[in-house]
Amino acid sequence: MQLRFIKDFAIALIVIILFAMALRLLALNSSWKKVPEKSIHTAESVSDTLLNKIKTIENSIQDRKNFVFNSTRDPLRQGNIIKDKVDKEREFEDMVRNTFRLATTAKDQYGNKIAYIEYLNQLFEARVGDVVQGRRILDIGDSTLRYSYNGIVTTTELAPRPVKPVEDIKADSGINGNW
Repeated sequence: MQLRFIKDFAIALIVIILFAMALRLLALNSSWKKVPEKSIHTAESVSDTLLNKIKTIENSIQDRKNFVFNSTRDPLRQGNIIKDKVDKEREFEDMVRNTFRLATTAKDQYGNKIAYIEYLNQLFEARVGDVVQGRRILDIGDSTLRYSYNGIVTTTELAPRPVKPVEDIKADSGINGNW
């Protein structure tokens, strides 16, 4: 019997709480209805120059949010400003790799001229009329090579492989350092 009273008491308590919550929602709703849709300060709007300035600033902020930074190099890396020994070696290796260099010329058993071209860490064998990496070979001399690339005719001469530059001893000893 006592269990029945506890059950009835719990149900009554729940009903009272729901009723109190409904009253609270009605009170909040009526207070929200009192807030006007337009501000009382609508008539006192900002001047056109200030409104234009605000729009300019908002557009600038949106442009900055939508800007995509697409740099291939890390802007925070100090090597972009100060080049150390590793950076200089990498630049030299890239320069040698990307040089279209006539390594040597030769003749085959029939007397046809052959040019050996070093480019992109590869050695290409080319004859007149061949195309090497987009460059059409026009003429092969004893120590020259004439080729056409993108409509431009270029003559290159037989050249040794570039020598790696010697490092300055003072830079390594700290006398001429960057501090």
